[in-house]
Amino acid sequence: MIIREVTTLDELKQNSNNYYPDRIKFCIHKPSKTVSIDLFYHTDMENELFNEVGSDKEIYGGDIILDPVSILWEAHPNIARNQELGTTKYGRLLKDQKIIDELSEILKYWIR
Repeated sequence: MIIREVTTLDELKQNSNNYYPDRIKFCIHKPSKTVSIDLFYHTDMENELFNEVGSDKEIYGGDIILDPVSILWEAHPNIARNQELGTTKYGRLLKDQKIIDELSEILKYWIR
């Protein structure tokens, strides 16, 4: 689902599809600051963003871990080839702090 209005984490949790009990997945198209959230797979959100903005460049994903609240950032396949990445059990961990800071600001704008 593309976020079209500013929302809160509590509202997201109440309206979540509850695919995962401990997290809510999301993807961000960085250039347009468009966020897709709460679909089962990150790929589903990537496709939704592509259909919305017409580009699959600079799409990053992550998980909002609910307890305690934290964010796990991932670089998706179209970016992973060009970034210095760490490998974790969760996939391609994004390590570029400048990009993480930019994405965090976008997410904080939409989810307060």
